[in-house]
This record gives sequence, C-alpha cells and structure tokens, in this order.
Amino acid sequence: MGSIRDLSEGKASLLEPEHLVGRVETSALKLSERYISGRHAVFRWNGGRWQLRDLGSRNGTFVDGIRLGPGEDRPLSLGTKVSFGKRDGDQWEIVDDSPPVVMAVPLDGGDPVLVETDLLALPSKDDPLATIYRGADGAWFLEQPETSIAPIMNSQTFEVAGRAWRFCCAASVPTAPLSASARIGVHSAKLHFSVSRDEEHVTLRMESDGATVSMGARAHNYLLLTLARRRLADVARGLPEATCGWTYQDDLARDMATASTQLINLDVFRIRKQFAAAGVADAANVIERRSGTGQLRIGTGLLSISRE
Repeated sequence: MGSIRDLSEGKASLLEPEHLVGRVETSALKLSERYISGRHAVFRWNGGRWQLRDLGSRNGTFVDGIRLGPGEDRPLSLGTKVSFGKRDGDQWEIVDDSPPVVMAVPLDGGDPVLVETDLLALPSKDDPLATIYRGADGAWFLEQPETSIAPIMNSQTFEVAGRAWRFCCAASVPTAPLSASARIGVHSAKLHFSVSRDEEHVTLRMESDGATVSMGARAHNYLLLTLARRRLADVARGLPEATCGWTYQDDLARDMATASTQLINLDVFRIRKQFAAAGVADAANVIERRSGTGQLRIGTGLLSISRE
C-alpha cells in the first residue's frame, strides 16, 4: 500500500489515490508554512505507478532536489525524496510504492480505516454504524442502516455519527481474480441451520453448486436463524417473494431480547465478513437492507432448519 514517511518526524502515512498537498483544509498532507501554496502539489496513482505533480505552486515542488515545472508530473519510486516550497526544507520519502488501498480517511486527522474482504465498518468494526461494501459488479456502496444505501465514489466525503470522512478508492487498481470458491453468490447459496433443542447452539452450513462450506457454530448465527424463520413463515403464508422476510431492526432487537440495535449492526457486519472470507462474492447481500426504512432480511430464500 503506497505510503510516504516524514523524515523530520519519522511518521509514515498512507497515500490516497489523489493525495493533495497544501494549506487548504481538504489537503491529505496539510502543511501550514506560509511558503506552501493553498493547493501546492498532488501525489497521484496513474494506474501503474505513483507520480507527483506541481500545481503551479509559488515556491516549487522538488523531487530528489530537482524542481518541477508548473503542472509537471514526475514518476516516483521507492526511496524517492520530495520537498515542498524549499529545496532544503522538510522531506518526505516514498517508503512503499505499491498501489493505494481502499480506505476511509477521517478529516479530523485520525487514522484511516482500511477495507477487509471488500467490507469496511465505520467508525470501527466493533461499532459499525455504517458499512462500505463492494457489490458483485465491483461498485462500492455506503450503507447507513437508519438512513440510506447509496453508491460511493473516490474522494467523496460523508458523515458518520457527526464525524466527517473521505472515501478513497482508485478505480484503476485491479482487484484479485475470484477463485472458484469465490464465485458463490448469495441468491444461489442454500443455508442449512441445525439448532439445539435449547437453541443455545446454531450450526450453519452453506451449499452452492454441489460444494458444501461449514460456517460453524457462531453466536451471530442466531440472528441469521431468526431472519430465516421470518422469511420461511412469510413464504408459508403465501406472500410474494419480494416481500418475504422483511422485518424492522427495532422489532428484531426487541424480539431477540437484544439490548440495542447496535448489537444487531455488529452481528450483521460479522456475518457479512464471515461469508466474504468463505468466498461469497456479494457477501453484503447475505443480509439485505431496505434503504431508509430500518428493515432487513436474510438475502436468500434457499433455507432449511432442523433440530439436532
């Protein structure tokens, strides 16, 4: 993951796909010295390597001591040193020249949150008030359970619980090809629940295209089981498939004796992460949400439940 290190302080920072340097508040590398221009320079991933462009700065941008012309791009490599405004000023070194990672960067200067298995929880994976996930078609979505689900693009800013963030994703960075197991889709997967008589243990397995994947006995399986029962009950009542299984999150938390919807959100994130790790290409759809309604349901109708 592309990164630079401040040689005066020794601190390393991840590079955004468009990493603005300057005095303006939106700068990824914000410098306050008066000899720095508002929009001074930009690190940019061009699809194959990092480059640095001077944005017409007043006092210049320097790469290994050589000043760039206004608007000039200069390719960067591991060990390249750059400075801004002064040839002999503070320097930053390229310490990783690999492609940028998908991440959400807090605008208040905190540490970025990195994507894992195409899922990213904010403000953290232990308190997932919002989730960013990649759909099966490669597009990214921002899901805020109480408000909306919408596509999200590189450099787009948004708020979670009053804190401002910027989403970073380079469209030109290729994703790893899916293995045979990773071609599993939620809607074609059959889920089998095995439930102990006291309902203390719920074991889950997934079947798709003749392959069986054991999902084990996890505490969050009970949430999936509850959603499966609701979808199957609606099917038995003869409701249209598109309406089957939808339930309000507040009702679900109450019926499951869950203290808060926060715990539901945490279980939803853990379930999606587990399915993504198991090779499900659209793991976010294991639990679907209706935008702006507070409703959710299990994402497949291929379900069976048995007693141990």
